[in-house]
Amino acid sequence: MNKFPVLDDADDVLAAIRLGWAMAETRGRNRPNAPPGENARLPSEGDDRALPLRVERTSTELRIEAQVLVVGLAKQLHVDTATDGTSFGAALDEKARLLYHVRAQKAARALAAAAKLLSQPAPARADALTVLNNAVKAQELVMVARRQAVATAQQALDAAKQRETAVAGRPANAAAASRAVSAATTTVRQEQTASDGEAAGLQALTQAVSALEAADPEAAVRDASSIIDQVQQNIADSSSAPWEDLAELIWRFDAHIQDTLPIASENQAIGYQFGRGLGETYWALDPGMPLGGAASWDFLLGPGRCAELSRLAGRLGGYMNQYTAPAIAGSIDVWKAVAADKTWRENAANPALYDQIRRWYELVILGQDPTTLIKPGDIIKDYRVIGRTLKWFAPSLLLLIIGVAALIALIVLLSKGGSTIVTTISGALAVVGLTAAGVVGKLKNSEQALLTRLRQDAYTDLVAYAVQTAPRLADDKKLRAALAQRQLTPATPNEGPRSG
Repeated sequence: MNKFPVLDDADDVLAAIRLGWAMAETRGRNRPNAPPGENARLPSEGDDRALPLRVERTSTELRIEAQVLVVGLAKQLHVDTATDGTSFGAALDEKARLLYHVRAQKAARALAAAAKLLSQPAPARADALTVLNNAVKAQELVMVARRQAVATAQQALDAAKQRETAVAGRPANAAAASRAVSAATTTVRQEQTASDGEAAGLQALTQAVSALEAADPEAAVRDASSIIDQVQQNIADSSSAPWEDLAELIWRFDAHIQDTLPIASENQAIGYQFGRGLGETYWALDPGMPLGGAASWDFLLGPGRCAELSRLAGRLGGYMNQYTAPAIAGSIDVWKAVAADKTWRENAANPALYDQIRRWYELVILGQDPTTLIKPGDIIKDYRVIGRTLKWFAPSLLLLIIGVAALIALIVLLSKGGSTIVTTISGALAVVGLTAAGVVGKLKNSEQALLTRLRQDAYTDLVAYAVQTAPRLADDKKLRAALAQRQLTPATPNEGPRSG
């Protein structure tokens, strides 16, 4: 993960952190009113098969990517199989796919885009109509695929029933045939539900188009807007049950992982919680939720969770760059302050918080050296480094200055023939000052950990400031005060990891 000694189980602990992160993202991307995540997109015009960067992929593609990662990592860490032998990953894919179709995602996005156009001061009726007509054509293709899926599932069910009839007199085979019929029946039901959801999306699009094509433009915009509002609510209502099923499955999957990982490794269990906790600060957050809820600012970034995340970071410090855990702890304290401050919180919005979790991901999972985030000149500008240096080395510096000054005075007096008493005093001060400074210097040299601590603390302060992405306020004091609450520091050669 970094240039420092790698622990034997580092790969498994990193996999556990990634699993926790992917679990938080999977739930977040599937939940109602999911946060937007990436804002980059490929141009709408041009090559339909242009290859996107990860941030340019659609929200659906990124959701699937997160789910695939959960499934793969769960298998790698041997936490995919439930106690009854079923695969959590397979069930996750199945329920998420059903939810996607019940929500008629493509149609829903087109409806939302049209609604936005119609809400403008000068409603772009023609543009909204173009968006909806294009969506109708795309949705018709979706329906062709859905009908084919239902037909294929029905054929599989018919074949399973035939096999069940054929082995009716053979008990050894009858049970397996019966299970196959049950599974095929479930598949048909799910495919039909998915098809019905997409059909509702197509109907909603055609209704909105019909309303917009009315002769009276003003009435058309009003009627189309009303229809869109209503069908969006209908889609949300119809997807409530599939979402609850998926949320219940994710909850059970998470419980299974937390129950199973400690058996293999306590550090893997800690890694999973740490990755999921960091990811949830964004993916589980509903900025509009009243304080006190499980998706609110004051819970996900409240004192309790932030303190636990900092402790988890400290426990995993050996798997990271020496500055990563303290820097993350500092940035967590900043966001705790943001969550507690209404003005700052409303200023933060989601983009800054999303930038923060991306930075955490880069540091923890990708192993980026956090010192690379320090801007040129920041070390020189950090007055606290100078103050700390003077505080630690003031005695020896003062004695050295006295000794040098007395030595200079002695030389001047000897050259000019000064008073014997004054010359003697100057000589004595020079000897005492230089000797004491030398003794103190030797003591400092014998305690190299102080110099290491000075460098580490200076870098940690700078790194913690560079890592956090909270919106800047006119007064930087709140940000500095939040960073000063950090209770985690890097380990020095003669002392182990220290955390609060």
